[in-house]
Amino acid sequence: MKRLLSLLLLFVGFILSCNSNNSKKSDTSTSRLLPEPDVLERLNYQKTSIDTLFKYSEDKLLVLAKLIDKNEIVQIKNGNFPENVEVTFNILKDSLGQIISASEFPFSESGDWNITLTHYFDKDGKTFAFERQTNFFNSICTDGVAYETKTEFYNSDFQLIDKMYKLVDQNNNSLQKDSCQFPYDYEYKILADIDNYLNTNSIKNSK
Repeated sequence: MKRLLSLLLLFVGFILSCNSNNSKKSDTSTSRLLPEPDVLERLNYQKTSIDTLFKYSEDKLLVLAKLIDKNEIVQIKNGNFPENVEVTFNILKDSLGQIISASEFPFSESGDWNITLTHYFDKDGKTFAFERQTNFFNSICTDGVAYETKTEFYNSDFQLIDKMYKLVDQNNNSLQKDSCQFPYDYEYKILADIDNYLNTNSIKNSK
């Protein structure tokens, strides 16, 4: 009887041990599928760092322009822009020559709005953030200038993981989108990586 009881206790202990190991394996597998808890904080910091570098490195920017009715992209030197510019591009590189952001400035014939479209690239050349900044007159919801900012963040598979929207007046007071009139309708694409961006915009020899 004692021997039978001992064998029974040993068997129960073995089952409990297996269940415990399976539970640990299950927990480990599940944790691998979860996103990094600080991924948005990291991407925000990365974007802010690039914005700061852009602000204080204007002399290091590669400035390009697409001219009206022409497919070729020309380089702009010393701020000497021709009169027939359709879109201006500012390409920012890091100390290793890797493109880390590309900003696009469409030309507004009416002068009622200004738009900046910026792609942010990680060390692998993938788009991790995109931001559209617009300031415009004749919004109806404010007597002065209205400022609209749309920011999106992407994971390594180019899946949208977070987005932010801000609409304020020149004093940084919030405006209601439904009360505003937007005097622009500019189409744009958010592209997955540097190669797509350069090819789509016919930009060459920028790496």
